This record gives sequence, C-alpha cells and structure tokens, in this order.
Amino acid sequence: MGSFIFVNLDDNAGPLTEYLGPLAKGIEGYPFHEMTEVYTYRAEIGSNWKLFIDAFAEFYHAPVLHQGQYTKEEAAKIQKYGFEALHYELVGPHSVISTWGGQAPPADLNMVKPMDRVLRSGLFGPWDKPDIDGLDALPPGVNPARAPQWGIDSFVFFPNFMLLLWEPGWYLTYHYWPTAVDKHIFETTLYFVPPRNARERLAQELAAVTFKEYALQDANTLEATQTMLGTRVVNDFLLCDQEILLRHLHKTARDYVSDYQKTKEHANGATR
Repeated sequence: MGSFIFVNLDDNAGPLTEYLGPLAKGIEGYPFHEMTEVYTYRAEIGSNWKLFIDAFAEFYHAPVLHQGQYTKEEAAKIQKYGFEALHYELVGPHSVISTWGGQAPPADLNMVKPMDRVLRSGLFGPWDKPDIDGLDALPPGVNPARAPQWGIDSFVFFPNFMLLLWEPGWYLTYHYWPTAVDKHIFETTLYFVPPRNARERLAQELAAVTFKEYALQDANTLEATQTMLGTRVVNDFLLCDQEILLRHLHKTARDYVSDYQKTKEHANGATR
C-alpha cells in the first residue's frame, strides 16, 4: 500500500501495516505507481455512510440494477444465470470479495453496446490491458482464489476506505465521510496508466463517465433505503450468505462503538 497516504488523528494509533494486516500485505507489488491518470467524483449522499459500503460490498445486485450496461438480450440471459462470487475473506476489521465479470474484451462483442465496441471500453474499464510490469504475475492477495474467470477484487478497509482492482489493469478507490446519521460525502477516484494516444484517452473517458452513471444508480437506491429506515416500520433485516461482508461491517462497527462506550463509562467512573 506504499502508493497511498494514510492519516490517523488518534494519538495512540498503532503501526499502519499492523492495522491493515495481511489483506494489504497481500497486494504489495501491484503497480499502483504506474496508474497516475486520475478521474475523481464527489457527491453528497442522503444516507448513512455504511449503506453505500453495503451497496458495493456485494455484487449480486449488478446484473439486475445495472442491466443497462448490456444489450437487452444479454441482460435477460445474465439474470437467468444468477450470481455467486468467487471468493470471500474476512481478516480483522477488513474484508475482500472477488467476483467474475470485468474481463476484457467480452467473449461476445454482441453483449455490449456499439459505443463500447467502437471505443473498446465501458463500465469495466478499457479493454486493452496496459503494457506494464506487474499485471501478469499478480501478487498473492490479488485474485487470491486464482480463479480463471476473475474480474474484480473489492477490498473494504475499515472504517471508510474501499479499493477495487480490475482485471483489465486499472483500479479505483472509494471514501465515505459521515456528516450526519443519515448523510455522508462520497468520493471516488479512478486510476489508469496515462494514455499514449487519443483512442486510449477516449477509452478512459468512457469508462469514467460510464462509472458515474452506475454510481448514480446505486446512490438512488441508497437514499430510498434511508427514507425507509427513517420510518422505523421495519427494524430487522435478513442478510444472505453473499452479504457476509455487510454482516462483518456492521458487526465491526457495533463492536467499535461498544468498546468506545465501555471505555468512556470506565473513564467517567474513575473521575467520580
């Protein structure tokens, strides 16, 4: 994780590498430093910050919510197949999920729309993998299951940082900054190897604007979810096995709050 700067305002913070643990250690050697072409988006979201992490910590919603990325016929076919991720892993407060999808170019060009075919790009990024070292022999923490159909690794580094590594050779990050119990600021940054010509630039531009469209689709459902939660009509929600990262996030957050409250109560008792 040497390409990132982490700031911890806690005076008693431990070593960063110790906190990030083996999930971060496992991706050391990935060529983050080569991907310096950056696109950034920022939005004020009307939902609790954990809801947006929930939305990105599972992938089975994508064939339904984001079916517009495919042709009508292909979308219907994918929905019929169903979905299961390739790998799930929980380590300390952090987690990772690997999924298929995202390979480029698609096996059948008729799966995608004409613009994607012309620019050789789309939601999953530019189709042509950059010619740089570090993408052929991936670190052990990237595609940890070594699945041949691997497309994306999505890491959740608690509390508010996510990192997605894409098989075609680019990555993006998410940050979630709580501003109220039902609001937060969402920031995302897409990183590519600098384009060598106009065609590569257009491929990256298409990936960036397509990503924004689908992020808006996710954000729309979040604000609706927050509105529903505010009614308190339903207080209990069942989470399926594919939502294990969601369960882990909320368990970890509750444990942190509980530990803080116990520490505060102990401190208050000691001063009486």
